[in-house]
Amino acid sequence: MAAPAPRVDEPAPLALANTLWIDRHGVHDALADKDYVQAWIRAVGKRLDVRPAPGSTDGLRLEAVGRLIEVRDAFRRLAAEATGDSRDLVASPVPDVATAVSLINAASAAETVWPELRFQRRRGLARQDAWSGDAFAEAVITVIARQAIELATSPRWEMLRACEAPACAYFFIKEHRREWCSALCGNRARVARHAQRQHNR
Repeated sequence: MAAPAPRVDEPAPLALANTLWIDRHGVHDALADKDYVQAWIRAVGKRLDVRPAPGSTDGLRLEAVGRLIEVRDAFRRLAAEATGDSRDLVASPVPDVATAVSLINAASAAETVWPELRFQRRRGLARQDAWSGDAFAEAVITVIARQAIELATSPRWEMLRACEAPACAYFFIKEHRREWCSALCGNRARVARHAQRQHNR
C-alpha cells in the first residue's frame, strides 16, 4: 500500500510524527519503505533549508532510518503524554517520557550540524543550518530533534492535539477553531457522529 505524500506544511517534528497512518487494513508506517524515507528526508530537508557543506554526501544509511524512527516514536510519546492521547492502536513503543527525552537529546547532540548566518539579496540576513559528515539524513534528523525540543518548550506545545477523527493517527497544532488535523478528518468525524446519533435513536 502506497504511503501518503510527505506532509511538510507543518513543523518538522509533527511531519515526522505523522508518518504513521491508519486505513481499513490497519496501521501503516511510511518509514518502513526506504524509498519513501529518502523522498521524505529530501522534502523536509528542503523545507528546513538545511544546506550541505562542501564534500558532504546525501546517501541514506540503514542506521539513519532507525534513528529517524526512534526520534519519531520518542516525539509521539511526548505528544501522547501532552495531549492525553488514548489511541492504543498507534501508541508509541517508547515506554516513558524519560526514555523519549533521552532519545531526542541524543539525536539533537550531533556536532555535524551548525547554524550559519547567510546574506541573501531578496531576504536579507537569514539563518541556515549547514552540515558535514557522511549523510544528509543525519543532519535532517538532528535539526528535527532540535526543533522538537523548541516546540515542546514553546507556548505552541499547549495547542498540540491528537486528532480524534475515526481511524486517524495524526497530531496537529490547534490554531483558530481547528478541531481536526485536516478537512477530510473533520468530515469523517461529522459522519461518524451522525451515524452514532442515528444508531442511538
